[in-house]
Amino acid sequence: MQHALTLNPSLSAGNNRCQTRPCQIKAQNDREAINAWLAEYTHKTTTHRAYKKESERLLLWALIQQKKAFSSLDRQDFEDYFKFLENPQPRDFWCGPKSKDKTWKPFVGPLSASAQKTAIAIIDSLLSYLVQAAYLDFNPISLMRRKLNRFAPVIQTERILEDSDWEAFLQALHNLPENLDKARLRFLISILFLLGLRIEEVAHHTFGDFRQVHGDWWFFVTGKGDKAAKIPVNNYLLEELKVFRRQLRLSELPEPDEKYPLIPSWRSSGSLSTRQMSVLIKNLAIQTGIKKLEKLSPHWLRHHSASMQDRVGIRFTHIKANHRHENDQTTRRYVHSLDKERHEDMQKLTL
Repeated sequence: MQHALTLNPSLSAGNNRCQTRPCQIKAQNDREAINAWLAEYTHKTTTHRAYKKESERLLLWALIQQKKAFSSLDRQDFEDYFKFLENPQPRDFWCGPKSKDKTWKPFVGPLSASAQKTAIAIIDSLLSYLVQAAYLDFNPISLMRRKLNRFAPVIQTERILEDSDWEAFLQALHNLPENLDKARLRFLISILFLLGLRIEEVAHHTFGDFRQVHGDWWFFVTGKGDKAAKIPVNNYLLEELKVFRRQLRLSELPEPDEKYPLIPSWRSSGSLSTRQMSVLIKNLAIQTGIKKLEKLSPHWLRHHSASMQDRVGIRFTHIKANHRHENDQTTRRYVHSLDKERHEDMQKLTL
């Protein structure tokens, strides 16, 4: 299947093109407009890759399935597209194994609930940007808020690890042979869980981001949206750090501005890629033999970290700060102590 952004039909006269305001981007057609939006994220490799994938999928679908320009898609078209994401048909045409050659297909198969939610959010962001840029007149998804919200209950339960899941995961790690590969994987799990980091943050930071301030150790992170923050390093993680660095034949504690990667590759002087780290986590999860954990990704450990911080009594405001959430509601998805308190309080009510 030909790559979406190399298609060259006339894409400049969509029904939703803005005619009343001067356009703020240099775009003569839909392809150029989408590229202008993508250019805003070139400094964020992971975000750019995800946004590019979703915009290409949508553009291909509009041209081939709906036989419309992207800028002509209306509310019903997007309703059809979101149903299409649940089950891309005809499957032989749209779906295939991951490949970069001529057999490339836009989809591997139907998107999970979380992947659908991500796709919709990205497309909504694209449309909103183009409306603000006066390239499009209106964002059709703004009429579909129920569609955006319907995934929330699924996401809340999908990525929550039960105690038995977590114990099985750690047992699988314990069962691995003692070598440097196991040590690296153990440290990866430790920082994902004990710091609540995103996998992209692990790949892009170094041991020099562990710093001591007034006698306390902190991890200084630049995260989503290029926001800088610091996360407390507890004594357990500090010991894990020392053990792993000894195995790497480094000093027990990092020096200021040290550039050695957190999760080093054995084949280069750099870090393991996010994909390589994800594969290590996924393979360990599969070894547990628990079907639910076949879907486990590194981000589950970030969510589990928030839940466990809540269970051991860490304050809600501190959990929110540790995970760098912008609003309380995001944190509350993984923190359940308030729900428990509400339920216990409700027992006081009688006839």
